[in-house]
Amino acid sequence: MNDGDLAGAVDANYWQSFKLLARACGGEVLEREGMLAVSTGLPVAMLNIAFVKRPLADPQASLNEVMSFYDEKRLPFVLRLREGVDPESERAAPALGMPYSDTVPGMALHPVPPPPEPVRGLDIEQLSDSKRLGAYQRVAAEGFGMPVEFVERLMGPAFLKVAGFGSYLGTVDDEPVAVSSVFVDGGVAGVYNVATLESHRRRGIGEAMTWRSVLRGREAGCSVAVLEASELGKPVYERMGFRVVAPYKTFRRRNQE
Repeated sequence: MNDGDLAGAVDANYWQSFKLLARACGGEVLEREGMLAVSTGLPVAMLNIAFVKRPLADPQASLNEVMSFYDEKRLPFVLRLREGVDPESERAAPALGMPYSDTVPGMALHPVPPPPEPVRGLDIEQLSDSKRLGAYQRVAAEGFGMPVEFVERLMGPAFLKVAGFGSYLGTVDDEPVAVSSVFVDGGVAGVYNVATLESHRRRGIGEAMTWRSVLRGREAGCSVAVLEASELGKPVYERMGFRVVAPYKTFRRRNQE
């Protein structure tokens, strides 16, 4: 696969996983030609994302419709599009009050190698029912710096039933310390929700949780693993062999978090 193919794989997995996650937590989805707007219903801009998927015939009209979609719900949101996909939309967004904010690295690993040796003392279990869901939610909330009630709504019992998703809880001495998830779709494994408690960072645990999600994809026959990296995670993923193939430009209204 060339970089264009890999970028397309990042796109497709990102869009589909976010749509399914939103619907599982009672959110809403707006789809138009070249446009996808996803609302989780939570008052956090990064949990309400509008994607420009390809060049828009009328960027100003499409973006105005997106803004109305979120304004009707009184929700903050961000606009995200892969660099170079639609320069006209990149120019239209600031003119409509959504200046450029930052670029999120969309990364891909191809081919998917065997995982390294496990981290000593770390046990990783797959969530098969809601018995350990509370621990997953608490670790995710603390790891991402979010209110636990937001995570409980976003990743409730319905989250465990979404087709293609798998989630993992990492423990050290029976203490939950890390989480990760994976979405397998179309031969691509998307890695999501990788978080480690601050008390257990810099021990290779986050990397091990990422590898567990990647392994799920490998077991399912996936030849590609993809993810969107945080500033903290990007060096770790690069060490694992991931490369940036889909830089996502982010635009947002001022004073929206």
